[in-house]
Amino acid sequence: MNKLLSIVAILMLFVSCHSAKKTFDTTTIQKYQTELAAFYTDPKTTPLVDEERTNFKGITFFPIIEKYVVKAEFTPIKDGKVIPFPTSAKKIKNYKEYGTVKFLIDGVEQTLIVYQSSPIMEKYADSLFLPFMDETNGVTSYGGGRYLDLSAKDLGTEANEITLDFNQVYNPYCAYSKHYNCPIPPANNVLNVEINAGVSYNK
Repeated sequence: MNKLLSIVAILMLFVSCHSAKKTFDTTTIQKYQTELAAFYTDPKTTPLVDEERTNFKGITFFPIIEKYVVKAEFTPIKDGKVIPFPTSAKKIKNYKEYGTVKFLIDGVEQTLIVYQSSPIMEKYADSLFLPFMDETNGVTSYGGGRYLDLSAKDLGTEANEITLDFNQVYNPYCAYSKHYNCPIPPANNVLNVEINAGVSYNK
């Protein structure tokens, strides 16, 4: 009898642990989205001028969905080229190719290029930039593309894997203000799927 109870207890512990691993924790995402929304409405931090704040409708988000948190295969680009990005203000900002990320969305393989600002500022030496467009742009998300901030520190211990959480993608300031100079995602970073995650857009 004791042996049977022990087996049952072990099985229950296994099921409990297995279920716990499957739980999708949205705490970090919710915190990020709350802070982003507050950033735009707080007079001390908002990038908007008074006139823009008067007409500002607030930041809106797609529902948080687990499938948009993906493990991506990271491949560094040796001696990456410095690419001149056209901007919303018809100027140029330079970014250096840092690596590629390959991942699956709905079973379809996607590839994007990750960039680093050029020249690199010491304060932001670990900062990486993933600008992209997808099938939602101009429909339910901003037409000028969206961004995802990454860090070189996000690379896994094998240095060939990185987690991309599209629930944390955001719009450039230019989505809400005409006073900024925002890089436009390059043609090689246009996805052929909808990324219904992160910041949406209501003009």
